[in-house]
Amino acid sequence: MKKSTIMLALGGVMSAAVVGAHIYANQQAELVIEQQITQFSEQSDMLIEYQGSSYNLFTNTVEVQSLVVKDALEQQTLLNIGEFSLQGYEADKVSDFTEVKLINVTLSPAIAAELEQQSKALAGAHYSLTSSMRYDEQTGNSQFKSAVEAAGVVGVEFNFDLGNSAELMSTSLEMQQQGAEITLEQELQMQSKLLSALQSLEPQKLTFAIDGQPKLDLLVTELLTSKGLTKEQFQQMLTMQLAQVPVSDAVKQGITGFVSGLNALKVDVSVDEAMNFNAFSQQVQMLAADPEGLEKFLNLKVSGS
Repeated sequence: MKKSTIMLALGGVMSAAVVGAHIYANQQAELVIEQQITQFSEQSDMLIEYQGSSYNLFTNTVEVQSLVVKDALEQQTLLNIGEFSLQGYEADKVSDFTEVKLINVTLSPAIAAELEQQSKALAGAHYSLTSSMRYDEQTGNSQFKSAVEAAGVVGVEFNFDLGNSAELMSTSLEMQQQGAEITLEQELQMQSKLLSALQSLEPQKLTFAIDGQPKLDLLVTELLTSKGLTKEQFQQMLTMQLAQVPVSDAVKQGITGFVSGLNALKVDVSVDEAMNFNAFSQQVQMLAADPEGLEKFLNLKVSGS
């Protein structure tokens, strides 16, 4: 047999194997999704309906399309979700990268009508949510990132890095594998382990950011109007309050710059020394009467426009 014929045959076999693996993976993903949705419905007062799902074997990503979240009692639609995706999840270990996305989330007409009384900008917006975690098993470091966007209005990000998170990851996995049927003693033991894991975490870096979009000015105006304030009055009040706060001029300028421009705000905090949360809290308390020292300890940076 010619080498070219052998290569073609092998290519055909491999292609068939990949297709077969994808079909099997999709079938298994469908079963898991149905189980999870049934479990969610049993534990809450909401129902979830969806149009279809798929699984990407290469990226380990499950996608669910066209979800509708309803009130179980009144059968009233609450949310419509264009797509839900979960990447990197492993049932028997902590993945080095896990990400959850909700894309094109809209409120039902009834919910939007209620919210419209407070904010037309938010009532008519399309939302997206992303949450991810990176974990390095060798160093024990982890990174958490969360982002929420109301398209055309505002985007908000909250990210933080932690050291010494191996105990937290192992405890979380153990809790996940225990399931719902555990004794009270086991539950108390897990709570104690979880508390210990949280206390041993080492804060490294935190970032908070706001991305102002065209309708953010409308949203701010709506919220201030509901409080009987104009934007100018709010700016004056903020300036007076900041004058009494013992922080650096750079921090004050960052805050007032954002309030005036509503374009972008970014807050960065980082810790130079490795210390757990108990030591970190004690250091913050010690510096409470020394704002300049606290700002330096936190490496606080604020920028706004």
